[in-house]
Amino acid sequence: MPYRYQVVAEGEAASFRELDLEDTPGLSVRKLELMADGVERAVAVGYAATMPGGAPVLLGWENRTAEPTLAFDTRATDVTALARAVARHAPAGATVLSWWDTSRQLGLLAGMTPVNDTNLTQPLLLPAPWRRVRSVIESAEKQFWQAAPGTEAAARFERYVDALVSEESDGLAALRALAGSGETYLIVQIVDAYRAGMLRPDRLGIGYRDFPRSAGLHGTIATVKAWLREQGHESYTIDARDPAVLRVFFLTTPESKKTLIARLLPFSTSNPFTLDAPRIVHQQGPYWVFRLSAQPGPEGSAPAAS
Repeated sequence: MPYRYQVVAEGEAASFRELDLEDTPGLSVRKLELMADGVERAVAVGYAATMPGGAPVLLGWENRTAEPTLAFDTRATDVTALARAVARHAPAGATVLSWWDTSRQLGLLAGMTPVNDTNLTQPLLLPAPWRRVRSVIESAEKQFWQAAPGTEAAARFERYVDALVSEESDGLAALRALAGSGETYLIVQIVDAYRAGMLRPDRLGIGYRDFPRSAGLHGTIATVKAWLREQGHESYTIDARDPAVLRVFFLTTPESKKTLIARLLPFSTSNPFTLDAPRIVHQQGPYWVFRLSAQPGPEGSAPAAS
């Protein structure tokens, strides 16, 4: 193993004020540092939360190097705010369709019923020197996060990813079939598109590049757009939440623009606010929340989105 997790703090959630989890009694949290061989300082810092008898759920992850390691950055305060917003918009017990990590976070913090409720520890973002021991790392990650996915859970997630990289109408039909009847909310973020592209590179071409904000926001955006024009990337979106860096995600093939996940996110060739079904009900930090109407009943009708 080229790295190890180091627990640097542990206690009730309320004692970690930076997480804004004072209203979650019974939740235990461990603050973790990811220590890599040959590196003195932590390459990433994370927060893992558990309820009694449950497996740990990653609530936050901050990369301390230029290249994301294991996972993209996740701000725990964004997750907490999302959980509260979803609890306001969705009825108790509503179903949530999202990437497995977001699903588990909402199951823990908002009481949602996630379709993808299992830690699948994929895809892992590995630096080039670590990729030769990928199988060892995958096994260690499953052990650390107490992940024991069965074939049914893995198959459900595969269907979810396939739906995201399908064309819009086919993808929505597949998601409705996966969710079944009842109130369902679909939640996506930009990194989901990148992760879907990692798992289905033949169906979704996507990349990203970081641009330092050396010339201020407007100057950096001008540099970004000039680079995109030079590279011929028409469809892109910019994550400007980091005060030091603009991260630009871009689609690399014309077919990728037609995928459901690209239509649901604010790429330059799409507009989630114009969609009628699914209809957006909330946008929170990096997350886009949609109400997904149930699959048609025996008479071929489905309830209208509110």
